[in-house]
Amino acid sequence: MAAVLALAGGCADEPSGCDAKPKLSSAKGEKRPVEIEPSQQHPGIADSALDKALPPPDLKAEPVEKVLNHLRQETLDMAGAIGKTDAGKCEGEVVRPRGETVRCNVVFEGVTVPWLVTSKGMTSGSAGIFSQDFVYTARPLKTVHTAQSVYDLYAWEQGKNGTTQGPLAPVDPRCDRLPKVFTAEPGKNTGYFCQDISTSCTDGVQDVKWLDQAIHVDKRGQLSFLA
Repeated sequence: MAAVLALAGGCADEPSGCDAKPKLSSAKGEKRPVEIEPSQQHPGIADSALDKALPPPDLKAEPVEKVLNHLRQETLDMAGAIGKTDAGKCEGEVVRPRGETVRCNVVFEGVTVPWLVTSKGMTSGSAGIFSQDFVYTARPLKTVHTAQSVYDLYAWEQGKNGTTQGPLAPVDPRCDRLPKVFTAEPGKNTGYFCQDISTSCTDGVQDVKWLDQAIHVDKRGQLSFLA
């Protein structure tokens, strides 16, 4: 008598439940429109590029010229892109007694970026004991950023560890569609978000959702992503 062999349908190795690949179509929450490709290339502008775009003034230049050139470089670095800046202007004398402040403005791509310059006084400069330099600190009263710099930073945050598999691997990183150039309040969230897929498992049931990360700017103008 011939033996009868029953074959079960389906694939025994096909993952199911919490082992299955997350189904993006079933993800809870709002899906942001801009796809981000993870990258291991560090974002930002190299110092050499900043110096080429805005060469340092002569050592004998007036303090206000040195301060404004530095603020223009800091503005480009904060924006994360080489762009058009004006010469800048300070609302009063830059060289002031120690502890006093003056507001200086730099325009980047048509957007005014205000800085608060605080005097630290005068000190002997590098050119010799007969040379004096104006020493100061500066902080932005409003920060400026470009959409591309945010996308590049999030791409690096997602790809910097080189993880392509496993629970820590990015699934589908995305961001809001940002204005080409936008300003933000130092120390606060910008009101924009980036995101990736987050998964969890309860009693063998997989929960898939979009995990929003607020685009945050610190008091120095540096960006980060807060879950």
